Amino acid sequence: MLTRKRGGGAAAIAVALLVVIVASIGLSGAGASQRSAFALPRGQTLYMSGNQWSPNNDVNPAKNWDYVTGLVGFNYETAFRYDPMKGTFIPWLATSGKWTDKTTYVMNVRKNVKWTDGKTLTPADVAYSFKLAKIATHPQHPLWTDTGLQGVNAKGNQVIFKFAKSHSYQQFDYYRYMVAIVPQHVFQRWSKTELATANLNLTSGKIVGTGPYMYQSGYGASSETVTWKKNTNWWATKQLGIKVAPTYVVDISNSSNAAALGNFAAGNIDLFNNFAPKSAIRGQTKTYYSKAPWHLSANTVWLFPNTTQKPLNDAVFRRALATSIDISQILDKAYQGLAIKASPTGLLPIWNKYVDGQTVKKYGFSYSTPKAKQLLAAAGYKDTNGDGYVENKDGSAINLKIVCPNGWSDWMTAIQVIQSSAKAAGIHLTVGYPDYGTMADDRGHGRFDLLLGNDRQMSNSPWTYYQYIYQLPLSGNQTTANYERFTDNAAWKEVQQLDKTPTSDKSQYQAQLTVLQKTFLQKLPAIPLWYNGMWAMFNTKYWTNWPSSSQNKYTDVSWRNYWQMTSIDMLTHLKSAGS
Repeated sequence: MLTRKRGGGAAAIAVALLVVIVASIGLSGAGASQRSAFALPRGQTLYMSGNQWSPNNDVNPAKNWDYVTGLVGFNYETAFRYDPMKGTFIPWLATSGKWTDKTTYVMNVRKNVKWTDGKTLTPADVAYSFKLAKIATHPQHPLWTDTGLQGVNAKGNQVIFKFAKSHSYQQFDYYRYMVAIVPQHVFQRWSKTELATANLNLTSGKIVGTGPYMYQSGYGASSETVTWKKNTNWWATKQLGIKVAPTYVVDISNSSNAAALGNFAAGNIDLFNNFAPKSAIRGQTKTYYSKAPWHLSANTVWLFPNTTQKPLNDAVFRRALATSIDISQILDKAYQGLAIKASPTGLLPIWNKYVDGQTVKKYGFSYSTPKAKQLLAAAGYKDTNGDGYVENKDGSAINLKIVCPNGWSDWMTAIQVIQSSAKAAGIHLTVGYPDYGTMADDRGHGRFDLLLGNDRQMSNSPWTYYQYIYQLPLSGNQTTANYERFTDNAAWKEVQQLDKTPTSDKSQYQAQLTVLQKTFLQKLPAIPLWYNGMWAMFNTKYWTNWPSSSQNKYTDVSWRNYWQMTSIDMLTHLKSAGS
């Protein structure tokens, strides 16, 4: 799953203006690797920034969240890709796949695909790649622990997946476009321990893939950029008639949103995937939409309550809190129209077709201070000492702290609005801004009252959202799901039942989703607030024909796991502005 892409906000913009001045003078302050990357032919090179915040020190696809931008998608490819706008799978290194019976899935591997070292891609490579997920630290390890998968074997030109009688459909669909297909003849050199812990110290000639780009330079802990060069022998050019436009793609590590925005404003970045204010959309800058909200919606921002402590363990109190929040004010102050209010279900706009309107009408919530006060009073939360804030039912004080990472200025603004809105309803909140590492550790270990989160992106199935909210059992450190530590065994069983429902069984699939929407809205284990944008601004000086709502409807970010959705289509449709 994906992590949050850092926000920006008004506080960063003053700094950005200074950076623009520096950037317009030149890159004399940049490191050697960055200066070298900017020496490439400008009209043939796409510069992008917005994914990499950590050092470029790993090219191992078997490690979680460590590898450099583009490693999967540019170099290593997947069996299928997924188009989230159309809700369809795209055959890729596999030409097709189907369930031949209730426990067997057969994948047909594409023929005549060459690795960049000249060897031929085989079904054995595909089977080996899925088996690598047995490594406990592998990003797709749940494929082997949670889906009922029992075996993967190559036979002829096929890869055969055998499952237990009771197994997952939604999860397996997810992994069909998430597992990177790697060359067995290269990766079998390393032990499972090395693959789990090492960055493999690969050189250019050993980073062997099938994709549209080959590693060129920049890999290393001190590198500020990674450069990819077009693979002129990419199989898709001959078989599908497509090719990527830029000869070179350079990914620039983020030092700050302000510095990145300065480089973008100076024309040094073509694809900008950090948050930027609406004022940055001008001149040669384009976005997916030509008007508000300007960007696609990538994920839902949630308010997570720690449901193990009072009064946040009370569904009525959580509903009162949700009802007290003026989300429109958040959108106005923090985003100026760059984001939109979330559905009470929390489901992304790509899943609107699954939202049950009657269920939302009956069990949903909307902003109303009087309603919030009414809910609190009816449940026994009263202001007994006249200080303007309600107390717990036993008379003890309520003083909850809401936090977000320091420097995430859009979220910092948001929690201030939440604090003010809650105060109007009689709920006492204080705000805090810990560093991200501290917040993440506290979040995992349940040392918090309220916090914001959005590290679950668009995907092939709403199942990924419900798993995020309800996953059980709880552990000492909740690192990826159920941050609110909500224990509802019945709801978790409903999520598991959705997982075991084929998407092709439309009536049962919708029935399960309706049940989950009702369950969620009745208990509100987490509070959906707004949809975080798929932040993407395009510089049209050197490259044109970018994605838009009227044409080229593709995901338009360099963020991890989006290249194997439809971001790679963005590069195959680009045109040189000089042509």
